[in-house]
Amino acid sequence: MMKQLIQQYANYNLWANSKMAEAINLLADEQQHREIISSFNSIYKTVFHVWGAELIWWKRMQKETHILKIEDTFNGSMILLCNAWNEVDQQWVSFANEISENSLDEKLDYRTMKGDLFSDEPYLILQHVFNHSTYHRGQLITMLRQVGAEKIPNGDFIAWTRTKDNL
Repeated sequence: MMKQLIQQYANYNLWANSKMAEAINLLADEQQHREIISSFNSIYKTVFHVWGAELIWWKRMQKETHILKIEDTFNGSMILLCNAWNEVDQQWVSFANEISENSLDEKLDYRTMKGDLFSDEPYLILQHVFNHSTYHRGQLITMLRQVGAEKIPNGDFIAWTRTKDNL
């Protein structure tokens, strides 16, 4: 049952982030980089943060021990950033489909970017990753409105459940 829930959230995350990326890529470069008061002060920086967080967690789940800061490895356009975001989201979907139910409960040791050691079950990490993305998509919706975006995506979970793309 937990595996099915994780699969749903991975697919929902991919769908919702894709809808967000579509709307963001309709914006002019100036709108994507316009300074806005928020956790991260532009749409670009917010997308960069969400992608970076998902990628770091992905690497932790793959038991990588030497993870570089994302800002040291990427310096691309919004289109390239959204493509990279989509790639990691697709990896989460594949991972959710491949992981066994039992493996979701096995502790995973990892280090934060500060070097602190933690141990958590993968199902909790996955819930965190998808919830974190949802949190920032909410911020992105507000930011899209502030820069005058004409297309505001509906990224609600219930909207995803009504599509033919879900599990």
